[in-house]
Amino acid sequence: MVYNHGREDRKWRIWKEAEEKILRECGVDEAVIEQIRTDDRADFNFNRKFCRWTSDFGEYLEEMVGREKQAEIRMVMDLLDECL
Repeated sequence: MVYNHGREDRKWRIWKEAEEKILRECGVDEAVIEQIRTDDRADFNFNRKFCRWTSDFGEYLEEMVGREKQAEIRMVMDLLDECL
């Protein structure tokens, strides 16, 4: 599955706004909320890089499987010929 940065970023922003609303209702200082946002954004960016890399690697593996020659093996000699 391909990583969609726009969709993931939108989900993160919605989650973050809801969390910040709760923090403000509980009386948390704005400086603390800003620090939490900065740290969470750094985590999001780190995870984005990982997800993008794994997505690209998965596509590469699928492409390699498509290139493999699939031989039909009917006899033991066919199997031995494949190994050579």
